[in-house]
Amino acid sequence: MPTLAIDKGFLADLVKLEKPVAKRVTEVFDEFDTATHTGLHLEKINNARNPRFRSIRIDQSWRGIILAPEAGDVYTLLKVLPHDDAYAWAQRSNVSVNTATGGIEIRDEEAIDRALPQLAKAAEKAESRLFDKISDADLTRLGIDHKTRAFARALTNPGQLDEAKSALPETQWDVLCGLAAGFTPDEVWADLGAQILNEPVDTEDLDAAVLRSRDRVVLVNGPEELMNVFAYPFATWRVYLHPTQRAVVDASYKGPARVTGGPGTGKTVVVLHRAHVLAKRNEGRVLVTTFTSTLTDTLRSGLDMIVDDDEVDERIEVSNVDRLAHRIFRRKHGPRTC
Repeated sequence: MPTLAIDKGFLADLVKLEKPVAKRVTEVFDEFDTATHTGLHLEKINNARNPRFRSIRIDQSWRGIILAPEAGDVYTLLKVLPHDDAYAWAQRSNVSVNTATGGIEIRDEEAIDRALPQLAKAAEKAESRLFDKISDADLTRLGIDHKTRAFARALTNPGQLDEAKSALPETQWDVLCGLAAGFTPDEVWADLGAQILNEPVDTEDLDAAVLRSRDRVVLVNGPEELMNVFAYPFATWRVYLHPTQRAVVDASYKGPARVTGGPGTGKTVVVLHRAHVLAKRNEGRVLVTTFTSTLTDTLRSGLDMIVDDDEVDERIEVSNVDRLAHRIFRRKHGPRTC
């Protein structure tokens, strides 16, 4: 029995669809869990960048683009676009596996191939390039593959990197953006730490990459889960709580509880929803803390999407460990003096 996985890129399409088309999309995939490969009527796409791309008919004018499994039964819905746009997307885009995170990523390969010769020619006259001080070894360690590395080596200023955001794989662009901003490879590595897969990555195994990509892909088990995912606005995707995580969030523990899981498995989402549940249960204060100072803003914005009660929101504090420790120290001993 096939299982549907939904990539977050599809939700960017969903929110733009007119209601009749969105309704038809829901109807097509509502029967997905009972269909067979033959019953799905997946069609190969001529000149597709990836041989595993398939199209599925939504109606006469719209098509969905699906990544079919090499083995197994997980089919990943990537895009839903007008007929010609859908095929054009499949002919210019490709999927790959990030060597650091082990997750699936998408790039506009045609745009990269088109821009690279022009960038390389312009770079020949430049006194320096954007990533001259970053070694190939560091780029590789941070998950920059050879195609993105060739592109990065031709850049001479941050503006060019900004213009390439929609073409480059998301995580790889984030890494390059951090390096371009002056962060060291080790600092970028630390920032990437929550996503790093600490085991060898098979870059040919797209099926495993899909299953690891809980930060951008959700597996849908049955029509009810499908409707829940489709009902979520795109902006709240990153705080979507999968039904299998709900038990951890709602449980009553006798003492401290530890939640473990690999990168992209939704641990941060569980933390946010758990904080919300605890703040609603009683009038005590709830602390959400992290060792990473840059993550506090992300956690706070995630809570803002979940919490709709001002009184509950006021009971939740988000702070990194260092800032919290300094505050407690100053409260006890007063401001530090030289």
